[in-house]
Amino acid sequence: MGKWTKKHYEKAPCAHCGGIGCCYCDKTGCVLVATPRRTCPHCGGVGCIYCGFTGWAGLKGKYD
Repeated sequence: MGKWTKKHYEKAPCAHCGGIGCCYCDKTGCVLVATPRRTCPHCGGVGCIYCGFTGWAGLKGKYD
């Protein structure tokens, strides 16, 4: 059996709203992403459907 590894998350500013707050970041201005922070490889940090329009790869899911 494999070991369970705990992911570590850190705050990153939401690229969609620039940290002001929007529906994609629950009006907080930042999102939790897996460390180390990486921009979305699909959009380069601008925001797309693959990163939930936040600009970051490795977003913390609702049930993580």
